[in-house]
Amino acid sequence: MRTIRRVAFAILAVSAPASLLSQSAPGGKAQWIRFETIDQSALPIVRAKLNGSGGHRLVIDPSFKDFVLDTLVVDGSGLKLPAQGQAEIDYYGRKEKVPVVVLDELKVAEIEFSNVRTLLIEGEDGTGSGGLRSYGRIGRDLLEPLRLTVHYPRRLLYLESSPAEVPEGGATFESSGRFLTVPVFLSRAGAETGAEEEVRFILDAGTSGTLLDKKWAAEKGFAPKGANGAEIASLRVGAFEAKNLKVVLGTMKDLPYGGSAVGVIGADVLLGLSVTYDFPRDLIWLVPAKKEAS
Repeated sequence: MRTIRRVAFAILAVSAPASLLSQSAPGGKAQWIRFETIDQSALPIVRAKLNGSGGHRLVIDPSFKDFVLDTLVVDGSGLKLPAQGQAEIDYYGRKEKVPVVVLDELKVAEIEFSNVRTLLIEGEDGTGSGGLRSYGRIGRDLLEPLRLTVHYPRRLLYLESSPAEVPEGGATFESSGRFLTVPVFLSRAGAETGAEEEVRFILDAGTSGTLLDKKWAAEKGFAPKGANGAEIASLRVGAFEAKNLKVVLGTMKDLPYGGSAVGVIGADVLLGLSVTYDFPRDLIWLVPAKKEAS
């Protein structure tokens, strides 16, 4: 039986006064940027400079909100960052307060972010369990003005200001607590044309496999009661369709997702795609992709 593996993640929720800092718009030339991943994860890991120091490994996580650095990289680089108060985090169910500081400049390739509101977390490493140590996380607050394309087979990503043109075939994503949700259309084998179930799935690049809620699957006829896995005849997100997709059956309420989503799209699907997020428009495109350039 397949099991779902999720990258260890400490921060489930963060709250802090929005007035602490006004984030500057990013500058610099858009370009393709090479990234790394760890086994069974689709979280891109890029090299970044902090106030001109490094290339430090940081995770780009569209599901996450804030920009976070490990105190280890801050102390080790000798960075002196102005304090901006505190934020409260939920650390595996335990509320803690952490420092908020200002990073003068974050640079990923030629993309520059200035006056970056930064949460300092001791031991913030979302990828070390996969053998590749990272020292922070770039979330939606920084990505908000941008369009991000992650070409997984080629291990390249592209950051650019959101262009005027909007391709067809996208789907609208929503924020559901820590994660993003997308509308998904599911079809059973042998079902009549147009007989689809419209539901919402969590999009989680940090989990290894795609999952469907066991109880919901049994009630809707996608799997027999007591089964641990199923094959979905068709799963659609916008113009993207995965046919005969094998999924793990689990209990969504026991997982850290919350909300009303009935499933999770994980790395097993994402790693074969080019995924584009248009953050100002809350749109996402999933496109089958190959290692070779088109």
